[in-house]
Amino acid sequence: MTELNETARFPRARFRTKRGRSGFHPPASPRVNVPLHSTRHPQLNGAIEAEIIPRLVMAHAATLERMPAIITASAQEAADFAELVLEADDDRAVACIQAHRDHGETLERIYLDLLVPTANHLRHLWADDERDFADVTLALWRLQQLLRHFSPAFCAEVAVAPSGLRVLLTTAPGDRREMGHMMFGLVLAGEFFRRDGFETWIEPDTADRGFVDALRTQWFNVVEFFANSDKKLDDLASNIRMVRRESSNQDIGVLVCGPAFIERPELVLLVGGDGVVSDPSREASQARHVVSLLTERR
Repeated sequence: MTELNETARFPRARFRTKRGRSGFHPPASPRVNVPLHSTRHPQLNGAIEAEIIPRLVMAHAATLERMPAIITASAQEAADFAELVLEADDDRAVACIQAHRDHGETLERIYLDLLVPTANHLRHLWADDERDFADVTLALWRLQQLLRHFSPAFCAEVAVAPSGLRVLLTTAPGDRREMGHMMFGLVLAGEFFRRDGFETWIEPDTADRGFVDALRTQWFNVVEFFANSDKKLDDLASNIRMVRRESSNQDIGVLVCGPAFIERPELVLLVGGDGVVSDPSREASQARHVVSLLTERR
């Protein structure tokens, strides 16, 4: 465990609610004009009732609840913290997080309000050619190490009994150069799932034999795909069909998360998923909701 530098001083946590926002207002659900009762197309009616309507319910049920206000670090705070991990200054990075904790910030808020913006900033540094691929990938790996360093304290913030549920976390097809950012997303998701009583399993590459072997030999209630973009939705849909075909649990739930699905949650229907994760802190509750609905449909 990294030893803290007790002589280092850090400013008081400065996460603030964005001006003018009292809370998160989910986007309106897409209007779907479907004839629910047609005597001319009984097979269509059956498909709608058995597949489309349940998935619409699962995809959008979680967004109906009002979410808390969005609180984020400033762009400068994210950039400053990015420099710490880019420079491999692990002691100061750990001490910075601890300083925020000492001023009353929970690790959940630090993860969502500081580490997530930092990861996004690092991704932009690479996309804009301000830092090279190797530097950014190593910095994102160090963010993962910070999550693991604080994992015991993070799980201790909420006392939740084991749920008996298991989740498989993986990445959607995409640019392999984005793997560092997507891996950070998977490790972060795993921390929230574990804190809420889930057993977690990470298989980052769906094309790897280990992914299919895990599906066939292990029991998972839910699989979650992390996607950075919407450029390979056909491939993602194919992967989701493969999950349902190969899984030892024929009622397995499928969640999708990532920027593309947060901006357009209706895409979950296009790829054949059961729900969209819009907030890491709500992943476990959304997963439980999907499992519950799928169980009721048996």
